[in-house]
Amino acid sequence: MAVAANDPGAQDVAILLDRQGGMRMLDAAGWSLPAMSAEFGATAVYKVERRGGTVRVEGWGGGQRCLIQRNVSACGALYPQRQLGYL
Repeated sequence: MAVAANDPGAQDVAILLDRQGGMRMLDAAGWSLPAMSAEFGATAVYKVERRGGTVRVEGWGGGQRCLIQRNVSACGALYPQRQLGYL
């Protein structure tokens, strides 16, 4: 989440884990998580999206879903030490 939150040019990305333990990263545009799982034979699929001041990571696997969402600001909400001059 920290990487996506701190890269203003970040695109939506999907991360797929296959049955052999391999990992693929794909453009997430136009795909639902179940569709990616079915198309690529993935056991787990994650989609990382950035919209305005929000980073959202959604996971799907075996019919179960998980969502993590965080509001971030352009001034370093994930690293408040930088705002205070510590780093």
